[in-house]
Amino acid sequence: MADLSVRIGLRLGLRPAALRTLAEGAYLHDVGKVGIPDHVLNKPGALTPEERGWIQEHPIVGSDIVGRAPSLREALAVIRQHHERFDGQGYPDGLAGEEISPAARIVAVADVWDALTSDRAYRPAWPPDRALRHMEAGRGSHFDPECLDAFLAVMAERGYRPGHGEGDGAVADAAAEACHDHPQAADLAATPPASGQR
Repeated sequence: MADLSVRIGLRLGLRPAALRTLAEGAYLHDVGKVGIPDHVLNKPGALTPEERGWIQEHPIVGSDIVGRAPSLREALAVIRQHHERFDGQGYPDGLAGEEISPAARIVAVADVWDALTSDRAYRPAWPPDRALRHMEAGRGSHFDPECLDAFLAVMAERGYRPGHGEGDGAVADAAAEACHDHPQAADLAATPPASGQR
């Protein structure tokens, strides 16, 4: 997460101090999950409303924890805002567009990539081309278009490009936001990649 976030930041021309803050925030972005029981974090089925509330509290808990360390105060925006969405439909504060810190907008992209391409309790990892296709569909809704373009350029350097066909940003959102609270979670886990996405 930290490495990818910094690579995106370099693409966007961030200065060394901003890159250092970005790396710290990316490294610590999910520290607030220490208070969430493992049986919730790794639950293969749908979350209850109470469990979903615990999940959505982790950016606040994380920023409270890290806020006690004066040397890490610059990273607080990333920790609190990495689940905000560019269209204002994220959490915990419903921020939109440039209300979200630039570093948090970068980490939001890296976080979804990590979520989609990692094995989770509720679904196997997606192949890179499938993940990229669905992330591209989140341009301007989930993701800052400029941050997404920088990320796609980094992925292209690594030889990864979006698969063929239309992506669905809602599908990527569901997978990245833990799938648990979405009724299509089982369908996402069971649906094999489309032709050309293996």
